[in-house]
Amino acid sequence: MAATALSQHQHIFLQTMLANRVMRYDIAKQMHVEIVNDGNVKPSQQRAAGNDDNREFDKFWSEVARALGYLDLDLRRVKWPEDNQLYLGVINKTGGDTAKLATKLTPEQIALFRVMVDEILKDDRNAEQGVDVMSALNVTQLWLQAAAGGGGAGGSQLPNGTQAALTQEQQESVAKMSKVDKEQTLRLLCVDGWLTQGDDDAGKLRLGVRAFLELRDFLLSAAPPQSRARWEKML
Repeated sequence: MAATALSQHQHIFLQTMLANRVMRYDIAKQMHVEIVNDGNVKPSQQRAAGNDDNREFDKFWSEVARALGYLDLDLRRVKWPEDNQLYLGVINKTGGDTAKLATKLTPEQIALFRVMVDEILKDDRNAEQGVDVMSALNVTQLWLQAAAGGGGAGGSQLPNGTQAALTQEQQESVAKMSKVDKEQTLRLLCVDGWLTQGDDDAGKLRLGVRAFLELRDFLLSAAPPQSRARWEKML
């Protein structure tokens, strides 16, 4: 079966989405209006784009999503719990959860991200309010101590009771990361949308929009009960 033939406008839209990876749905919708009108958008068209029922745009990007399937990619729409806004993003459908992370991340950075996710999913309070950065960094040390005290083969038990499938090599890599390396990694994860950090004094870490786009199934399976019930309605 041949791949879905895309129009020139859809190719332009796809290239922009691939470059951005994630875009707020209303912004992507406005971009669609500009693309199909070759940039000649009147104010009345801009207002109409914000007021219609999305069917034309949803048909447009759904066709792009089907074409991406042959590359084991997809376009997915989710509502991010952080701001209750809809987002559209390009996701990787192949491999495990860690394979969906940006390839520029090193193995130890991916392992650190997994530890942060487990800490955020520790309970409903953490999932809702986030975790303190310093506490999150300290968790890696507590985890390493717990692992050294009797972690079995095939995974190690984190202090919060969740199971992280980290190899011995990954454990050692995280152990070798300095505090500065860990802080820089968390900043990178926030910039790339895997995590987000509050701009208030607390500055707590929460799950970013890319985590909900790419790791939806894992998050729903690992989330605490109240958060899972809320996220199921949004994802």
